[in-house]
Amino acid sequence: MTQIIDPFEDGSPLWLGLDEEGFRRKVFKVLGSDLRDSEFLNAGLTIFEPGEASSLHNHPDSEEIDFIVKGSGEVCDEDGNRNPFAEHTFMYIKKGVLHQHINTGREPLWLIWIYGPHGDLPTT
Repeated sequence: MTQIIDPFEDGSPLWLGLDEEGFRRKVFKVLGSDLRDSEFLNAGLTIFEPGEASSLHNHPDSEEIDFIVKGSGEVCDEDGNRNPFAEHTFMYIKKGVLHQHINTGREPLWLIWIYGPHGDLPTT
């Protein structure tokens, strides 16, 4: 069965990173074992305001692919290396690799993420 999913109407919204300055972001999860009974994938949209970032995190058993819908930023690794990304680009993150998404632009960053097999979302 094919499903059309509006992240704002059909997604499961949650805030992440509320406890630390600069790490707040809004997540709209649209797919997972707990949402739409996905067998293999987790997916969603994360919106970062200018200057906001995810925590440095990984998905120990999952590969991740991201697509930048709008905005720009940098992805940082555990050694502090920062790689810029632009609107309409993809990034691939191998399983277990620590990474952090940072909005370095002046407008909201919209990042679509998909990873599998299932794993937990970062908690911070």
